[in-house]
Amino acid sequence: MLRIISLSLILVFIAGCSGQSTAELRRLQMLEAQRAEEAAREAQKLAAERDTRIQTRLNDAHNAWENDRNLTSIDITSLFENHGAQLTAGKTYFVEFELQAARYNYGEDKQSFTIVGMRNLPSSKVYSPIFPDENALYQPGQKAKSVLEFTLRDEKEENQMAQLVEREDGQRWVAAVLNFKDYESLVTLQNSWRWEPGLFDDISWHVPPEVAYPQTSSRSLSMQIGFRFCPLDRCYLDSNYRKHAIHGVRADVISIAIGNRDTDNILAEFVRDAL
Repeated sequence: MLRIISLSLILVFIAGCSGQSTAELRRLQMLEAQRAEEAAREAQKLAAERDTRIQTRLNDAHNAWENDRNLTSIDITSLFENHGAQLTAGKTYFVEFELQAARYNYGEDKQSFTIVGMRNLPSSKVYSPIFPDENALYQPGQKAKSVLEFTLRDEKEENQMAQLVEREDGQRWVAAVLNFKDYESLVTLQNSWRWEPGLFDDISWHVPPEVAYPQTSSRSLSMQIGFRFCPLDRCYLDSNYRKHAIHGVRADVISIAIGNRDTDNILAEFVRDAL
């Protein structure tokens, strides 16, 4: 009898334990389902915010293109003399740069361009103070970032042909940005336009020559870049390059529009999707 009672108690205990484990398993499954549902809702929210952010930035770029709303000389003076104190925080400011077409590349079926007024610095120790290597905070060594330098203004003089050219030892005021050709901080809306990683060509249009020629023959293609400037003192840097005094400010590229100024048609768009 004692053995039967003991066996019964053991069976009751096992059944009780099995019941608790099943209930706990159901509770964990419900919690996991709730977490998955919350994660899905958060992902949908972030995707909607990203789509809205992209569309807002594209609309702003279109408006600037249509109305020639570019950074003025007064804005540039304020940007460097007052470190952006008079500029609106978080606002995108637009500047246009000429695109210079290379010879059409029949071997690769593409039309390449260089951006006039841009300097490519693949390993820029000069700009390391305003583009620090975050990994160096935790590990020894500083890795210089790849930087693009865009001339916002320079000092000019009249040459013998009565043309305005950059003064031989004149100053430059530039926007320094992380090389979006290497770091892929921009998303593209036209896959036929692709960045070139080298130093000689900057971007290529992968279309047949009969498509490219009508756009390049008039030499009226330009690139409108939307900059967001850093307002902090540590984002400014003075340096020298080939007898030119360079005054630089760190900036982020928010949008890029490539278009023909003769027709005002936009041919390509790039946009930063991150905050």
